[in-house]
Amino acid sequence: MSLQTILAGGPVKTLLAGLIASVLTQSIATAETGVSPDSVTYDAPSGSGFQLPKSPQKPNFWVVNFGTARTLPPRRFGFAAGLGGQVVFLGDPQKTSAFFTIPHAGFRLGLTNRLDVGLRLAPIPLPFASVGPGFGVNFDAKYRLTKPDSKIDLALILGAGGAHVLIEDRTRYAYSPNVALLNSYHLAGTTVLTFMGRYVHLGLPTATGGATNNFVNISGLSIGLKKDVKPNVAILPEIGAYWYDGQITGVPKTGLGFQYGIMIATSL
Repeated sequence: MSLQTILAGGPVKTLLAGLIASVLTQSIATAETGVSPDSVTYDAPSGSGFQLPKSPQKPNFWVVNFGTARTLPPRRFGFAAGLGGQVVFLGDPQKTSAFFTIPHAGFRLGLTNRLDVGLRLAPIPLPFASVGPGFGVNFDAKYRLTKPDSKIDLALILGAGGAHVLIEDRTRYAYSPNVALLNSYHLAGTTVLTFMGRYVHLGLPTATGGATNNFVNISGLSIGLKKDVKPNVAILPEIGAYWYDGQITGVPKTGLGFQYGIMIATSL
């Protein structure tokens, strides 16, 4: 069955289109209001459970990868869309932010036998109570370090992103250089297991105090699967754990974060 047959009027096309629309719709809505309808914030005092939601303005930062170490063949185009969530524990006293439906979409294009490039669209806010959500775009290049027929693949990803966020109801712009190392293992059949280490820096040069006093560094690991369900259609679940270290207007905020999600991907 060809990709066109799979997508034409079928559930994959409908789902991918809906998820991509969700990325744009939710990002526009949060950019206009500064509040995401699916994010909740809790106080978490020592020795007690979560309290009732206190403030909805503590969103996420999308850093999981959803992909393997293999690159697309030259002139091959791929795209994917999906949903995920995040829980972050920040500050002293500790506050917990949770965001349960993060939309995400991505596109990739193969350039050479070892190199492809990608563009990711997602809400890219900061996990601080004083910062509202916004919309971000990240461009990256993935270079495969191993041979095409290897059962164990290794790849390096270099990326650069841009976003706008809301600080005290004012739009501020952010930049985000990032790097990742992917290690994939081809298991039995059409299943691939991938481990990723990633580092992301996000600075807000237009905020009060500049990027020196308004930034977040994120580093951590994730594990994911790629399972082919049709010749050109795959599902990609992933979970990750990350350490957040940053500050807003000079106030330090550090803590642990967890992300999860699932994507549907296809190529032509």
